[in-house]
Amino acid sequence: MVRDVQIAVPVWGRDTGEVLDKKRRSADLAQLLEVRLDRTEEFDLHEIVTNAPNPIIVTYRSRKEGGSGRAHYVTRIRLLKEAVERGANFIDVEFSIPLIYREPLFINRKNTRIIVSRHILNRTPSPEVLTNLLGKMAATGADIVKIVTRAREIEDNRTILDLFPLARRLGIPLIAFCLGSQGRISRILS
Repeated sequence: MVRDVQIAVPVWGRDTGEVLDKKRRSADLAQLLEVRLDRTEEFDLHEIVTNAPNPIIVTYRSRKEGGSGRAHYVTRIRLLKEAVERGANFIDVEFSIPLIYREPLFINRKNTRIIVSRHILNRTPSPEVLTNLLGKMAATGADIVKIVTRAREIEDNRTILDLFPLARRLGIPLIAFCLGSQGRISRILS
């Protein structure tokens, strides 16, 4: 089986200039650049999206899911809508955002591909829970599903890697791995 493996490097900075500088320096390290709006204080999204040396993923990660963002759903969705308008290649939308807020992104996505993501920072749930979650996320209409958990024991890697055959059966590309020192294996094998 041949898989399309792509590396994404997260970039952020104090302002647009710093983000653009980091994007230029990171361009040779990865196929994709993930621009983290939640970690950037002041930014011009038009400049960031249009001056991209590589395809970019625009992300606003909430504190609840491991980011630095404190903004309300309305603000986060507004920023992601702007990224779509500016021609971002991908946007990352947290599955935990209520449907009423995230649904307009799916309707008006233009050429932007949508990654729907869920970060479970304190554990790796049971295979049954993750299977159910993957099914619900795949049903959103997203182009890609991303599930990240915390490995507490080495077996958690197997639990997360077992999602890949199910994702193939569902016809949805999957990004999935475990955080933490116990999760290194999944980050290499996924």
